[in-house]
Amino acid sequence: MAVLAVPIQAGAAGLFKGSATGAEAITSGKWAATLSTTSMTFTTNSNQTSTVTNTGTVVLVGVSYKVTISNPVSGSPTFNLFVCGVAWSSGKCSGGAGTAVGGTFFKNSTTTVSSAVVPAVGGHVYLQVEPALETSSTTVTLGTSITSATQLRAAIHTNQ
Repeated sequence: MAVLAVPIQAGAAGLFKGSATGAEAITSGKWAATLSTTSMTFTTNSNQTSTVTNTGTVVLVGVSYKVTISNPVSGSPTFNLFVCGVAWSSGKCSGGAGTAVGGTFFKNSTTTVSSAVVPAVGGHVYLQVEPALETSSTTVTLGTSITSATQLRAAIHTNQ
């Protein structure tokens, strides 16, 4: 009895078709940032603060602030907004000025500005509104908004 072995050509060997599958968990979450103080009335050039809390379940990479300045009876006050990762102490952010959010805000204006200094989930950052040339009663109103396409941490996708 003889056995004849014929080698398989290399081009024909290893031709396999198949597919791979994996599993991904789909979860939902909410994004929200709330302010402890949304309305501030200024009659002098004294700074005022508000605490921003991430009350959502999603990690943020940005927060937008809507800043509305009322029209005082007299004078031309201007305002600046700063954010700090720790609570303000004697008008300072860890010994410095904090991070400016936007430029200078003027009387009778509404402006939306963004900041990359954000609170962790359940955490806080701290805003400080700093007036200049304030001689009459002016109200500053603050609001927050988060744009899902640009201000949430990108989802992590893995191929299995």
